[in-house]
Amino acid sequence: MPPRRPAAPVAALALLAACGGRPVSAPVAPSRALPPLEPAVLALPITVQTSAVLGALERAIPRADSLDADRCQTLGGLVCHQYAFRRDTLQLRVTGDRVDVLARLRYRGRVALPTGGSMGSCGFAPEPMPRAELRLATSLYWRADWRLGTRNTEAQSALPDPCEVTLLRVNATPLMKRIVDWQLGRAVQQVDSAFPALADLRKAADSLWREMQVPMAVDSAQTAWLLMNPESVGLAPLEGQGGAIRAGVTLVARPRIVTGPRPTVSLRPLPGLTVARPATGLRVPVQIELPFAEIGRQAAALLAAETAGQALRVTGVTVSGTPDSSLVRLALEGRMNGALTLVGRPRFDEASRTLVLDDLHYTLESRDRMTRLKATLGAPLIKRAIDQATGGGKLALGPQLDAARLQLTRQLNRPLAPDVAVGGGVRTLRVTGLHTSDSAFVVRVLLEGDAGLWVR
Repeated sequence: MPPRRPAAPVAALALLAACGGRPVSAPVAPSRALPPLEPAVLALPITVQTSAVLGALERAIPRADSLDADRCQTLGGLVCHQYAFRRDTLQLRVTGDRVDVLARLRYRGRVALPTGGSMGSCGFAPEPMPRAELRLATSLYWRADWRLGTRNTEAQSALPDPCEVTLLRVNATPLMKRIVDWQLGRAVQQVDSAFPALADLRKAADSLWREMQVPMAVDSAQTAWLLMNPESVGLAPLEGQGGAIRAGVTLVARPRIVTGPRPTVSLRPLPGLTVARPATGLRVPVQIELPFAEIGRQAAALLAAETAGQALRVTGVTVSGTPDSSLVRLALEGRMNGALTLVGRPRFDEASRTLVLDDLHYTLESRDRMTRLKATLGAPLIKRAIDQATGGGKLALGPQLDAARLQLTRQLNRPLAPDVAVGGGVRTLRVTGLHTSDSAFVVRVLLEGDAGLWVR
């Protein structure tokens, strides 16, 4: 027996018929694999104001303070009797992930001479108060607990003006620097503890992660559902700009719309924190599946009503797809018991936002059979039934697209944690492709917009 030849594509059948070949039934060619769908990326910028850090520094280095004799001796030894300061300025600058703090002070002090009980001082009127500077720098990063952390902290103090006591001009600068360094150590502790309290994003990320796993109804009958299918969530590197620290939560998902009863999902816990690439905006590709079986069922019901009582009646409709065509198979009874096949080209109509079949016509063999029967079951009637099946009822794409846009916008406008809220929305929605799988027409849509996280 000679080897079986592979089925010819639909376009080749028309060419074969034109050249005098024997008409054959149109084959149902296997659907080609769908091109990969890019993941959805929801990049939510975060803005953290540095005013809280300044508040912590204000407590560590107040505008004025003094040490009594007991505390002064604890820090500076028996010769220290008083230390007082007045802060001139406090500056905080963030560049990239690096934070620089500069505090300028003026101070004065009283000390006892090492040789005996005589007292001396510096910085008391009529003398000007000597200057001191406290500098510290630290790098910010995201800790595993989703809080800000500090590392590679550097601190130094400088006393540009010496502290020479009025009695015998003894230089007490080393003693004063010891006290200034103690002040600097307190400031470092305050800064290290202030940043983790600035932003705790774990609850916000966990809330967003959980909500993105819950199926969202995209029709009033709750027969179509948007599944976001989140894959990962991460935090973008920190970047300082002016008086704010900016970063971003980046959530990667594989959304799609499915029909049928509410899907059952198992909520997955928030994955471990990862460092995400910097990204901007919302880019959410969504895949909508229109099952051939459901289209055929609705078209069969419409055509059965149209042909009831006629000599040739439609008892069933089967829809399938090839890479570039759609096949509609009609089961008939009456003057002919059998099946006829039509071929058309699927297209998404932007105006009506429905799937339509252009150039729907009988294959050569089916047309010949209809001619021999001298009966007409017109392709326009069948096309209208198919269009109604894909544009009405729960397969209506327009309402599904609107509902998907609305549901995603709702998810992006709500509190995520006591001190964190998300806000934003979808600006544009457009169809990017129409494909066929083994069981359905697949419409791909791109939703784009902007959103952000606000930390109070």
